[in-house]
Amino acid sequence: MNKQVLTAINRLQAILPIKSRLDGLDTESARVYQNVVEYFYHHGAAPMLSDLNDMKSDVRTIIDSLADLDMLTLNEQGEVKGCYPFTSENRIHQILINGIEAHAMCALDALAPSAMFGCNSVVTSKCEVTGEPVFIELESQRILNPDVAGGVYFGLNWLAASSCGSCADNLCTEMLFLKDQKTAQDWSDQDNENREVFSLTDAVAFSAGFFVPLMKQG
Repeated sequence: MNKQVLTAINRLQAILPIKSRLDGLDTESARVYQNVVEYFYHHGAAPMLSDLNDMKSDVRTIIDSLADLDMLTLNEQGEVKGCYPFTSENRIHQILINGIEAHAMCALDALAPSAMFGCNSVVTSKCEVTGEPVFIELESQRILNPDVAGGVYFGLNWLAASSCGSCADNLCTEMLFLKDQKTAQDWSDQDNENREVFSLTDAVAFSAGFFVPLMKQG
């Protein structure tokens, strides 16, 4: 893992400290959180609260608490809408995992499930600048189609992070795919102080470094 990736992981953890918050949860709350993540993985959609009630805990209170910590997001009815890296919203970043289609909150999130679960995934998205399709096949952290996807870059605008509201609605909206190095450089040059770009290989390492630790507490 190179210095740029390690620095980015630490910076994102400071903005969205899911891992430290997970480590601070009681056992029941951590179980509910892990069950939500795994439900998304197996079903491609969020669980209803009724799907979690057999855990014999106060699921409503726990879900609300996790939302307050920005570990997941809720819809207007108070049901789970998203749990990083997954969302039930129809965003442009789609992931095919074991024949199940899911949506990711952002480009970085789309790269995460294959490493989190040690599985194959297919990421389908678009270049933010040109609208051209992005197609990435992964096996854990290995890019399976480098001839097609190897030139793709990942970009993020750190300025989009906000102390108000959920990261899903601010920083995530400006974590994106860019079709090639020139497009990425041109995009970055518009605001060099706040915009940062990564090769796809580094983006996969960045994503894994942030998300894989969320698979266990402690």
